[in-house]
Amino acid sequence: MKNLFLLLVFVFGLSTSTFCQDKINTDDLIGYWMPDEESTQLFFWKDVNGVLQMQEISGTNGEPIDLLVLRINSNSIYAKTNYSELNWVTENTFTLIDKETLQCVTTGAGTATIIYRKTK
Repeated sequence: MKNLFLLLVFVFGLSTSTFCQDKINTDDLIGYWMPDEESTQLFFWKDVNGVLQMQEISGTNGEPIDLLVLRINSNSIYAKTNYSELNWVTENTFTLIDKETLQCVTTGAGTATIIYRKTK
C-alpha cells in the first residue's frame, strides 16, 4: 500500500511539474513580433491594470485589425479578430515555442500557420 501511495505521489508530482513548465508567461510576449511571411505584425503589452493586451496590424495596408476576443489559456493565447476591410473573421491560437519565437495557427476566413519572431 505504501508503494502504491508513493507511486501515485510521484506520478502526480511529475505531471504537475510538466504542466507548470508548459504554462505561458505573458511577460515573454510583451513586445513587437514580425511574421516569417506576409501577414500581420503583432504587439503585446500590459495595460495599467497588468492585463495583457494585443494589437495586430495588417501587413498589406498597415491598418489595425479589430480584436473581438483575447483569452489567455495555460499554454496559449486565443484571439478572435475581424479584418474589417474584407470582413474576415479569424480565430488564432498563439503558442510560444521559445522566448523569441511564437507560432500562430489561424482558422476561419483564412487558414495558415505563421511563425513570428520577437524583434523588440
